[in-house]
Amino acid sequence: MNLRGLPHITHSSGGGGGGREDCWSEGATGTLIEAWGDRYLRLNRGNLRQKDWQEVADAVNSRQNGAKPRKTDVQCKNRIDTLKKKYKLERAKPPPSKWPFFKRIDSLIGANASVNKKHSAVTFTIKPKATSFLKGPRSTESSFGDEDGDEDEVRKEHRVEDVGLSDGAACRELARAILKFGEIYERIESSKQQQMMELEKQRMEFTKDLEFQRMNMLVDAQLEMEKSKRQKHLTRSGKKH
Repeated sequence: MNLRGLPHITHSSGGGGGGREDCWSEGATGTLIEAWGDRYLRLNRGNLRQKDWQEVADAVNSRQNGAKPRKTDVQCKNRIDTLKKKYKLERAKPPPSKWPFFKRIDSLIGANASVNKKHSAVTFTIKPKATSFLKGPRSTESSFGDEDGDEDEVRKEHRVEDVGLSDGAACRELARAILKFGEIYERIESSKQQQMMELEKQRMEFTKDLEFQRMNMLVDAQLEMEKSKRQKHLTRSGKKH
């Protein structure tokens, strides 16, 4: 685990960011950020699950060598939430920030964090805003699978830049796609109808030609029969005279 660039100070003050700072040294905080950051990137900047947070806690506890009270997965998650709030406060101040963890957290959840993230496809998704009417304490396990509210607040002002389209533009793109699909479908149906008309026209012409040939054959046959009868009649008349 790479801890270069992070301070290894063992005193308990100055970790930064509100909460119970006396429980976290800067060294333990640095280990926490590295352990969380590695898994955060591994999950494509997604939310960590409970087992991931337990691995983070194990990494922090392994650094302490049992010298201090062991950290739990919940304590690690709460500490990360506190660091995110501290990051927002530091980002609002004039640069450069003197907070030792600013650069590392900025590389994970800052404005430029998603620049290097490659998108294989562009998907337009319209998500309605949901309002919860049930308020109450949530279980520890379920909280790990929920959306990280603090992180969303940090990055919400960059959503339009990351996605590249606002909700209104996404609606317009969707409408254009539907219209284009309708035009393509209309052209296909028109082409099918035209082909059917051509086939029907060819069938009628073929039937007409066939009927014309049949009539010609009947007329020719009748003419041959009349000619044969006339010759026989002339032959009989010549014999009588």
